[in-house]
Amino acid sequence: MKKYTLLKSGISLLLVLLMLVSAVACKKNKGDENVNSNDQATNEEADGYVKDGVPDDYNLDGREIRILCRAGEMRQYDVDGGGELLGDVVHEAVFNRNEKVAKRLNCTFTITEMEGDWKTFGDTMEVQLTTGDDLWDIVNVQGNASLSRSRDYLFASLEESTWLDFEREWWNYEAMKEISTDGTGIRFLVGDISLSMHQYSGAMFFNKRLLMSNGVNPNELYKTVIDRQWTYEKLGEMAADLCSDENGDGTIADGDIYGLAIFSSEDLKYLEYGMDVRRYTRGEDGVPVMDYDQYRAQTGVEAILKLVNTEGVEYFNTGRDFKLFTSGRSVFLSAYLGAASYGMFRSMQDAYGIVPIPMLDGQQKEYINYIHDSASFFAVPVTCMDTEPIGAVLEVLCAESYRSVVPIYFETAMKAKYSKDSESGQCIDIIRAVSKKDYLTEHNTIYNNRGCAFLISRQVLNGQNSFSSDYEKDVDQVNLTIRETIEKLKDLQK
Repeated sequence: MKKYTLLKSGISLLLVLLMLVSAVACKKNKGDENVNSNDQATNEEADGYVKDGVPDDYNLDGREIRILCRAGEMRQYDVDGGGELLGDVVHEAVFNRNEKVAKRLNCTFTITEMEGDWKTFGDTMEVQLTTGDDLWDIVNVQGNASLSRSRDYLFASLEESTWLDFEREWWNYEAMKEISTDGTGIRFLVGDISLSMHQYSGAMFFNKRLLMSNGVNPNELYKTVIDRQWTYEKLGEMAADLCSDENGDGTIADGDIYGLAIFSSEDLKYLEYGMDVRRYTRGEDGVPVMDYDQYRAQTGVEAILKLVNTEGVEYFNTGRDFKLFTSGRSVFLSAYLGAASYGMFRSMQDAYGIVPIPMLDGQQKEYINYIHDSASFFAVPVTCMDTEPIGAVLEVLCAESYRSVVPIYFETAMKAKYSKDSESGQCIDIIRAVSKKDYLTEHNTIYNNRGCAFLISRQVLNGQNSFSSDYEKDVDQVNLTIRETIEKLKDLQK
């Protein structure tokens, strides 16, 4: 097997990574038209505590805040840590966040847990909210149980809320605008209030032992990332060079070492989104229009088909069973950050590292990352009779998550417990800085389930290159359905 060598540099890896993250952050903020006067600089106290804009004496007089959520991991990571201290550092951070907020605002939290999968939860939630009864103040709901089921009308518009300040650093305002029907109305909240928004960001994991046994220093891979050479081509090249035919039968199969493993069509979506292909634009009225950059999309199709057909790369589509990677039989794994934090790697003996999803090519301006539609939003149901104090609660919850939950998740859990080196930690920072949501990916299944947001990875599912014909067949119907769906939502929201 060929030994693989990457470019070396005397430049401090940590310094360059920090520069890259800083550049991405500046780019995201540059040109913001509505810069809030209460920015981080004016709200940061001497001890580094960043204040939010809700007054210190804001008092809810013991009000009960009623929250609906789905039972399981979403409650533990997003809502209240499971409702008690159970010994997990991240769950306890979420629990303690709620305790701090309840004490500060003089309120109590009552959690209603609903059993069932995401579809059952969404269906039951819709039935209960359409009765008109004021049952809950806040709903924690997955995107695939709300947006992708055209349930926007169930939730209140929050862009004019008194206390919600979407320009603050704990919110992802761009993501909230992108998923809205008109590009401005905010009904679903994206930010540090939901850890699942970070956990369901795409990532590429690698086995350090397998890398080093083939003469590759992990620092050389990190160097490839910061030099912007981490592309589809580079990943395919490394996967082919680093796989190993252990039994000598001439093929890479069971019992051998794979170069790259992909276990789900959902993980193909992360790879596709990392290509930074334009999928849609918005008309003058803000309505989205499916409008692919067809040249770049075609380039992406060719790249993804070439990758999955490379010797040593295997697309299993058997569900997210990562044992091939955790048992040390795959060099790379395409997955999502939560695969590590949810404990799926707990049995792994080898050290592993984390890098971003690769770029399509060297022409791409930056790494880009997809937040999966199973991540959960916070929203306020239209049946809530008094939304002003709920806005204050959500703002303080999100700000406190920024101050105390997210640092524990990333600095203590992801960067220390789950990842074994500081360079992986810096790559996690890059992933966080470029993680996005958009209209088509969140509303994808509404439009006749045509896979309109993921036409590129659909070519892998089809086993052939039919992008052009698929696009031409779908585009008019998708755009008609988008407009019809938005008109129906407007009627329901009246």
